[in-house]
Amino acid sequence: MNPVQYRNVGSYVNAAAGDADITGDSIDAAQFTKVSFLVTNTGTNTPAGNIYIQASDDNSTFVNASTAIAVSGAENNIITISDLCSRYIRFFYDSASGGASSTFTVHYTLKS
Repeated sequence: MNPVQYRNVGSYVNAAAGDADITGDSIDAAQFTKVSFLVTNTGTNTPAGNIYIQASDDNSTFVNASTAIAVSGAENNIITISDLCSRYIRFFYDSASGGASSTFTVHYTLKS
């Protein structure tokens, strides 16, 4: 029996401005089955937009693999997928026009 494996990255996205889309780097999650992203809005503004986990089989074409989660001011959000079905994943913030600017920091944990 193999022990449970973890990969935790606390500096995945650092202080990214939420007044435009934010796309995290691609993560090779081949040996993992679960992922969670901790998204912190370090500002007090409430941006207009949603956060997603995106997935890809070819590390080129990404689609939203989680439901949309709206972000409020000075708020933490956790988005998870407990049954990864694609090799590559990434964080994506889809900014809508007219929202206030905020600052996002994102951490992730992968688990086998």
